[in-house]
This record gives sequence, structure tokens and C-alpha cells, in this order.
Amino acid sequence: MKPKILAVLLLFIILPASNVAGAQETRGGSSLSGVVRDDAQSPLPGVQLILSPGGQRTMTDADGRFTFGALAPGQYRLESALLGYAPAVRSVRLPGTGRTMEVEITLATSPFALPGIAVAASVAAHNPAVVTQATTQLGGKALEREMSGTVAQTLASQPGIAVRYNGPAAAVPVIRGLTGDRILILQDGVRTADLAGSADDHAITIDPLAAQRIEVVRGPATLLYGNNALGGVVNVISNDIPSHIPSRIAGMAAAQTESAFPGGGGTLRLSAPLGERWALTLRAGGRSTGEVRIGDDPLLGNRLDNTQARSRDGALGLGYVGERVTGGGTAKAYDFAYGLPLPPGSDPVSLRGRRFEGSGRAEIDLRSGRFPTLRMDAATHDYVHDELDGEGDVQMAFALRTQTVNLLLRQGAIGPFTDGAWGASGLFKEYASTGPAALTPAADSRAFGVFAFQELAPWTAGPALQLGGRFDHYGVGSQSSPKFGPGTERAFRALSGSVGVRVPIMEGVAGSVNAARSFRAPTVEELFSGAPHAGTGSVEFGNPALEAERGQGVEGVLRVQNRRWNGQFAAYRNAISNYVYLAARGDTLIDGATLPVFAYAQQDAVLRGIEGSLEWAAREGLIVGFRGDLIRAAQRDGTPLSFMPPARIGGLLQWERGIVSVGGDMHHEFRQDRVGSAEELPTEPHTFLRLNAGVRVLRGGMVHSVSVRGENLGNSLHREATSRVKDFAPNPGRNLALVYRVFF
Repeated sequence: MKPKILAVLLLFIILPASNVAGAQETRGGSSLSGVVRDDAQSPLPGVQLILSPGGQRTMTDADGRFTFGALAPGQYRLESALLGYAPAVRSVRLPGTGRTMEVEITLATSPFALPGIAVAASVAAHNPAVVTQATTQLGGKALEREMSGTVAQTLASQPGIAVRYNGPAAAVPVIRGLTGDRILILQDGVRTADLAGSADDHAITIDPLAAQRIEVVRGPATLLYGNNALGGVVNVISNDIPSHIPSRIAGMAAAQTESAFPGGGGTLRLSAPLGERWALTLRAGGRSTGEVRIGDDPLLGNRLDNTQARSRDGALGLGYVGERVTGGGTAKAYDFAYGLPLPPGSDPVSLRGRRFEGSGRAEIDLRSGRFPTLRMDAATHDYVHDELDGEGDVQMAFALRTQTVNLLLRQGAIGPFTDGAWGASGLFKEYASTGPAALTPAADSRAFGVFAFQELAPWTAGPALQLGGRFDHYGVGSQSSPKFGPGTERAFRALSGSVGVRVPIMEGVAGSVNAARSFRAPTVEELFSGAPHAGTGSVEFGNPALEAERGQGVEGVLRVQNRRWNGQFAAYRNAISNYVYLAARGDTLIDGATLPVFAYAQQDAVLRGIEGSLEWAAREGLIVGFRGDLIRAAQRDGTPLSFMPPARIGGLLQWERGIVSVGGDMHHEFRQDRVGSAEELPTEPHTFLRLNAGVRVLRGGMVHSVSVRGENLGNSLHREATSRVKDFAPNPGRNLALVYRVFF
């Protein structure tokens, strides 16, 4: 069966499954119900709850109530989390079959922006405090304070995360020195399936205004996601498929503007109940900005020419919540146009394109203590973009059709293991590059993977051991063409896995160690490129003989979380065999223009680093903190890896009292002179001061939130060490940002 047909078939199966299962629902087993309240004993809606073993999930309703049904008698761990509150973990022993147990949970307010349940970091979805890898979450007020024009710029101040900058639109996260195809970008757990990872001039097709929160896994996540997650995962959660039934029509509207990016963006989200079992979501947004303002540059002036951008996005989702089945589907669209920064005197290059997505998922309660739930999801994507010259003529046209299929069977307690999961995945791509300046031949990719995960955690708050293994097959084949010659077929197979240990040290303090073996197959561009690339201003040559990258990483994490302190520290070593990099090969003259030549090469590499953040509640409403990171990356022969972020250190001060918050942070980036074989320029040290203020008020049954941020107030000229175009594209200058959100 063709993969596209398979994906579409699954989409049609997922939604009707809710009706079939709904008609066949039977009652039995024990049930667990309860209510979640705050310190003042007011009910809390929207609290995320996870019941393990089995990984069943639910959310409290408008009255703070929740229910887990059809449970086998026995011992369970109940985790609850809500942004702005300290998460709670509770041990529950359910009585015999047919009995109902009622519990009450109180979540204590916290002065820190504590994360909710981590979806991207774990097979079973847990409180991040019990995940063995380093993670980051942004949501609520913290997300509003950091909100920028792209997902990468929104995350840029987090430890271990930098930005690969190619103008304001083509900005991609750098996690621990790795970026591009080594970082997997998800929206609601589904691959975005654009071409942001394939070239520096390509953009991520997600507007951060659509995010309710953003999760980041810092480090290898191959076990769960296979290829493309060797460096980490970014999951933008917009909840376009409803996972609970709202009691009324509710929504959110947001608007944003920044002075360094003249213009702005906005979004509107609505959710509505359709009876007792169905819900509908609608989201629509857009963004339009002018050329980027920069600090005064002798050659460039005070703006970057040709960096205007616009985008539009929307989603329509339908969700079903039954006693045994939760599921739904969504259709999404995103279209865009933007220009790229260019050296003085060069012809302008711009991109325009669009992405369509249809996806569905279903989670079925199997009424089994051994295998409690089965989750399946499928998605189909259609992405295209054109690269145009200054006359508006198409020089390169890209098309990518992607289908994904995933199955996840969650496991309860079996023998010594208290929790686990078994999964399988399929990934199918049809890629084409056409036009007079086509960079690669057309190529198709097929990937299949199976994995298993087990956790041994006999005590609710005690030590835990997490084990996982995965097998992947990835095949890629180019098509014959007059320009690139005969087609080439490559196949890659790999075993990967991870072992993690989490140990509580004292109340509110825990340590973990994680070792992972990861895998990444070379991309079409790395294998088959062979032409000038106007978007990067260079000539690029692939290497069809490249081998798969294989990473062996070790990471230690220390977490602190109590009423006075909140922090996370990590040290890591990631050794990557057959690391693929761009090596400079001199210059060439094409149509009177001198262009640098780069060729993809391989050599073993090692990336080592430390990162951390710590916040202290010095007094009521006052938070004092610091954050920093350092990475050292080199090839086996000692040559530094190119485009690595510099060391950073900084501090923060945040005061909140009632509806008002005021704060700021200062960070210093050190000189980056560890330049590699790409013949890049070193970057100079600089210090940035950022200030923020916010107010959140309740008026007429609606919550209004306004956040203001000022950064680079000295309007200094700064260049991003991780950027391939830093010599002619400095970072934005003085910036005043305003974000307004209203919840109703």
C-alpha cells in the first residue's frame, strides 16, 4: 500500500473510531475521581493529570474535577501540573473492581514559572522533574515576556539554546551547538514537514503567537522520534485538536509588534463545545513586518535591505472525548513570503511558499491493566516554496510531500517494570527541486522504526531506572536527471537507545544521569547538492558516499525545585561519529560574481558543554536568578566546529505583585574565536540589557494581559556566531516589543 494512501486511510479511521468505540463502551473496573484546588481552596480548571503505570491523561474541567475510569485495582502514581503552580505527585491505591475512589489535590502557588506536563521529552508524558534529560518549557507570563517573531528568537535566551540567523524569517534554533536537520521541530507532537532543516535560508512554518506553550528537549531524542532528533526536539503546543470539552465558547486573541521589525502580527483562537462529547477549535493569524532595523553599520546603514516578511496561518480542529476513546483531527495551512539579507551590491533573493497539513489521532482505553491505552496518529503534509531573483523570476522551486504514521501501545506494570511503552513509526517523503538553478535532483525517502521503553520505579518519589531501545531503517534515492546524472540509492540501518537513572537527593533536589546512542541519516542536500545556492550566497556540493551520523552522548542533570529555589544544571558530552559539516573549498567566479565554494565532508566530532539556571525567591514576589552556558566542539583532529555559539552568562531580576510585574536581565556573550573549516569570521564580545513590564487584569469576565520588553537599548551592532551570513547580516538593533493577549 502506498504510504500516502495509508496515511489518508488512517485519518479516516481515527475519527469514525470514536463513534464505534462510543457505541461499544462498557463499564467495569475501578475508577478514580477527584478535584484539584489552589491554596485558597478554589477549584483549578485546566490542570494536567497523568496516571501511571499506563500513562493515562486527562484535564480538570471548569469545576476543577477529573475522572479516570476502568482501572485495574492496584498502586498508581498520580501527577498533576499547571503553569504557575508547584506540581504534585501522589501515590494512590485503588480498591477492588467496581469501586470508586475520590481524592482531593491542592496545588501550591509558586513564584516561579514552573513547567507543566512534558509531552515531547517522554514516552509516557511526565512532570519534567522526573524526566532524566534536560528540558525547557515556556508558557504563560514567561512566554509573553519572551515572545518574538519566530520560534527560534522566542527561545534564544534559554540556556543551551541559540539562533541560526539568516534574517528575521529564516531563524532556526541551535541546541547545544546542533541545528538544521539535527533538531526536530514539532507542532502538537507532529513534524512540521517543511524544509527549515535543509538549508540556512529556509524558515520554520509556525508562528509563535499560535503557541500555548513551547517544550524543548535539550539533547538526543532518537528513541521516541528516530531520525532528525540527534540534537534535540522543539514542540510548539497549540492544541489545535481539542483534548477536552469546554463548558462554553472560549477563546484567546493576541497582537504583537516590535520596533526592530516594523509591523506586527496577530492571532485569534476559539474553542466551542458541540454537545457532550465533541468540541471544535478554530485558529487564524497573520504577520507582516518591514526591513529589520540594526545598529549603525558603515556599509549597511541602519537597516537590512530585503528583509521584509509576511505570513498567514490557520487551523480547524475537531475533537472527541469519550469514556474509552479520545481523538480528533485538524486541517492547517500556512503561507509565507520573505526576503533574505544580502551583501551590498548583490541582487535580492526572496522566498514565497505554503504548507498544508491534515492530521488525526486517537487514544483508546483498552480496559487492560497490562496494556492500558493504544495511541495512533497520522499526518499528511504538502509543502512548496519558490526562490525568486530580483526580477521576480523563479530560479529554484522546492516541493516536499510528507506522510507520517505512528503507533504507541502504553504498558502497565509487568514483572519488575512499573511503566513502559511499545511503538512503531513510518515516515515517507517525496522531494523535488526544479528550476534553472535547482540545487539537487528529486529524491524520495522512506523510514521505518520500532522501539520499546521501560521504567523501573517501585517507589512513588524514589529512584527510577529508564531503559529504551529502537531500530530504524532509512532509505533515500535520487532520481536521474540531465543536470545531476544517474540516480543513486542509499540505505541506512541503526540501533539506538538510552539508559537513564533518576535519584532523589533530598526534598526538592534530584539528580539524573542519561546515556544515549542516536542516529541521523544524511539529508538529500548533503548527499546530492551540486549548484550555486542563491539563498546562502555560495556554491554547495554534496557527497553521495556520506555515512550516517551516530551519536554517543552522556548527560548529568541536577534539578532543584521547592518554594525558595528553582533550577536546573546539566553537563554533557556528545561524541558524533561521521559528523557532517561544510568545508570551505576556495572561491569561484560565476557570471562575474565571486562565490565561496563549500563541500559536505565528514569527520568524528565531540561536543562538550555545561549549562544551567537558578532562581531564588528572595522575598515575596521577588525573584533573583542567573543563567549561563558554555560549549566546546571540535573535530577529531582538534579543528573547532564552525558556527558554534559563544559562552554566555547572565543574571535576572523579576518582581511580581498582584496584577503587575517588572523585571530585567543582563547577559554577556564572550568572544567566539574558535572558528572552523568554513572560514568564518570571529565575533566580538558584547553585553545586553533587557527590561520588561507586564500587567494582567480581569475585566468583564475577560483576562487582559499586556507585556512590554526593551532589548539592546544601546543599539549596539552585534553579529550571531552561529550565522553563515553574519559578515553582512548583523542582528537587530534597539527593539521595543509589545504583546497583548485577551482570554475570554
